Amino acid sequence: MTNESAGERPWWEDSFIEGLKQFGKVTAAAQAAGITTRGPYTRKKSCSSFSRAWDEALEIFALSGRKANTHSAARRMADRWKTVFLEELAATSNVSASATVAGVKPGEVYRTRRADRGFAAAWREALFEGYANLEMEVLGYLRNPSPERKMDVAVALRLLAAHKETIAKERAQRANVSAAQVRETIDRKVEELRRKVAGRDIAPA
Repeated sequence: MTNESAGERPWWEDSFIEGLKQFGKVTAAAQAAGITTRGPYTRKKSCSSFSRAWDEALEIFALSGRKANTHSAARRMADRWKTVFLEELAATSNVSASATVAGVKPGEVYRTRRADRGFAAAWREALFEGYANLEMEVLGYLRNPSPERKMDVAVALRLLAAHKETIAKERAQRANVSAAQVRETIDRKVEELRRKVAGRDIAPA
């Protein structure tokens, strides 16, 4: 006997059900959702509504007349969230916010980074780009904090400080110098920005 609610609804449920409708295979649907098959099979046993949605999704696929799709198609679907996440990360330097826009949990993007070297490299590149953009935006705002140009300077400074280790390693590798040297430079820049903020007495937007 399954339980109707079976606890909190998992983040991957909609993506998995959509994958069943598109691919007609549990393994392909799980791959498209960025998970293993263990979670869906476990939830199917414990949640009647999920079990019904599962069966209905397979019926929809059967009625479509399509053949069960390949893993490559599921992989392309799974890669969509990575592209959205990386683009948002380059724009915001905020991992949690970028994950939300991409429709995944922060824990999932960190797990993927550990397992996928290519994604980890792209993550570093996105952070590097976003960090440089954020530095320029903060400097620009400090020079001209007009009402039309809104910025939460306190949050921006916290982001710069939070990512300094990653950026230090990336810059050190590119410049062929030690990470410690780059880290000291970043610390000085962030502290200089803090002093400028304090000196200008700029309140967060």
